Amino acid sequence: MIRGDLPRRAARPLVAVLAAALMSACALAPAGDPPAIQTGASWGERGQAAAEARAAELPAARVDGTWWRNFGDPALTRLVEEALVANDDLLLAVERVNEARALARGTSADRLPSLDANGSAQRNQTSSFGASGGQLANTFSASAALSYELDLWGRLSNADRAQRAQLLQTVANRDAVRLTVAADTANAYLQLRALDLQLEIARRTLSAREQTLELQQAQYEAGTIDALDLAQARSERESTRARIPQLEGSRDQAANALGVLLGRTPAELIGKDVERGVALDVLPDAPVPPLGLPSELLLRRPDVAVAEQQIAAAAANVGVARAGYFPQISLTASAGRQSSELADFLSNGAGIWGLALALTGPIFDFGRTDAQVEAAKSRYEQTAISYRQTVRTAFQDVLDALASRTAAMGQLEAQDAQVAELQRTVELARLRYDAGYAAYLDVLDAERTLLDVELSRVTTRQNLYVASVNLYKALGGGWEGLPQGAADPGPVLADPYGGLKD
Repeated sequence: MIRGDLPRRAARPLVAVLAAALMSACALAPAGDPPAIQTGASWGERGQAAAEARAAELPAARVDGTWWRNFGDPALTRLVEEALVANDDLLLAVERVNEARALARGTSADRLPSLDANGSAQRNQTSSFGASGGQLANTFSASAALSYELDLWGRLSNADRAQRAQLLQTVANRDAVRLTVAADTANAYLQLRALDLQLEIARRTLSAREQTLELQQAQYEAGTIDALDLAQARSERESTRARIPQLEGSRDQAANALGVLLGRTPAELIGKDVERGVALDVLPDAPVPPLGLPSELLLRRPDVAVAEQQIAAAAANVGVARAGYFPQISLTASAGRQSSELADFLSNGAGIWGLALALTGPIFDFGRTDAQVEAAKSRYEQTAISYRQTVRTAFQDVLDALASRTAAMGQLEAQDAQVAELQRTVELARLRYDAGYAAYLDVLDAERTLLDVELSRVTTRQNLYVASVNLYKALGGGWEGLPQGAADPGPVLADPYGGLKD
């Protein structure tokens, strides 16, 4: 009895070691949770006041995946949705998801047994001076081998976790690219419409200048004005004319940039103009999106999700590196048939089989594993720092967009009043000039200032709309987060209305 218990007792330490190894395998990797960040309970007085500045005029709108439709411009809607189908950056992000999905499936397969087949037929001639006396020998064999690595230290499971986190990272990055493409397309369209309006104002002003010059020419020929007034009128006409080619060039460049965002071919860039919709001066501002709680922002931004998955992947890779301290244990089982004659290949005596247990572990590697572990831990710390930086940038984006909206609304209100006063100033200056109480230069100064302010007001209106676009983008653009428990997000397809859907 005592002797029979000896093997059992001797096996107990080994069983205990294996059990401890299994329990500690996951402990080799950090938890991979993002660091806690204090976000505050509200956006503060400045942010809340900016968000509510036009609440009486514009009702709050839910931030959804088609937020650009809130501007009420069908052309803008069609262009954004065209970009979400054909934009090269977005198509590239989709292919990166497909690549990451394939890599994740490959890494998952490493945790499963592998089955290999082998077959051969050989005919050998031995030397006539050897012991066998120059005989011919045939060998026919066929076998199958099943191999499996025991993942006692979590090397394979952590590698699988890391690859799946990288897959989710590419999915979130794809969604971030989608949001950026939509916002960039909307902003490029708004810039194009602003230049269209500025060009319209400049051309209208040039037409008025030419009419004034014709009147001045007639008055000069009649002797009622001197050559100085006529020269000043000509100079102002040419100054206004010079603005138009500059604005036309800027408009064409904006159209080209928008065409690239839309994924148009070079032939389409050359021969196809960009669709226009509602004029900028009558385009309604988009409804103010609800800010929600500051803590909710971390759940609504795809770039924050990218940073979270980077932490998860880096944590799992620490576990992979630490597993290098321990041996790799693999099991192999093989079975088949072998004979020297083909006729005997299927006979009972031709069967072969084998079992093997292999253990490979480090003894002394000159600090290679230590270096790999330290590098993995450093990368893990880097992802935590990057996460905090991403969160700060997210809050900065929201606050900057709110500040830009507030500034643009205040400036636009002042410029509306300024344009009204300048129009009155131009009218009075002309009356005084016609009555002989003022020089023609006073009229030109008033008209020049009016033109400058009108053009500046267009830019301010564009800035207001751009700030609205940036606010939607900063709040996540209706992103609903990564699919819960999504080991494999599934195929990715382009969709003109949903952008990209799984």
